[in-house]
Amino acid sequence: MRHGKRVKKLGRKKEHRHALLKNLCRSLFMYEKIKTTLPKAKETRRLAEHLIQFAKKNDLAAKRMIYRYIPDHKLVKIICDEIGPRFAERNGGYTRIYRLGPRLGDGAEMAVLELVELSDPDTITQRRKLIQRRKFVAKPSKKEKPKKAQKEKPKEKKAKKDKSDKTKKKKLKTTKREKKTVKKRAKKEKKRARAKKAKKTQKTRKKRK
Repeated sequence: MRHGKRVKKLGRKKEHRHALLKNLCRSLFMYEKIKTTLPKAKETRRLAEHLIQFAKKNDLAAKRMIYRYIPDHKLVKIICDEIGPRFAERNGGYTRIYRLGPRLGDGAEMAVLELVELSDPDTITQRRKLIQRRKFVAKPSKKEKPKKAQKEKPKEKKAKKDKSDKTKKKKLKTTKREKKTVKKRAKKEKKRARAKKAKKTQKTRKKRK
């Protein structure tokens, strides 16, 4: 029985549901506005406002708590340094939901979830570029050493080994075939022997009669 359980399962298991809400919160703090279905928006609003409440404290414990849900150091710093102080005078209601009506196809009710105090679009684009930057640092090129002349003998040995392996495989295949043919012949001989015995027994019975 689920008495008093206020968790909306969203048609998913626990792990999948938590991962979905974390990703939605991450995109909300990155773009400050997201479009999703109404039940998902309501659930993400709960978690997002909980994290903004921690961001207003802006201490080490709060940062670690936010990092549990958003494992990105750059984004955690932005939440605590930029988004948190923006809501210093508010005691709740950091986000709002706009209803967009049903979606074409399945008819799911859509909504827009956004922060109450939005920043400039230029700062949002800079933030997105800073977070989504994934450059691999190129390793310093080492001096190319002169390649040694490869010997011809090992190549010949390898070729011989390859030939020997092929011949072994062929032999194995032939042995398997031979075994099958031998078994078939033995079965046929047994059948013939049984038929001969049956004929002899019938002849002896007729003579006795």
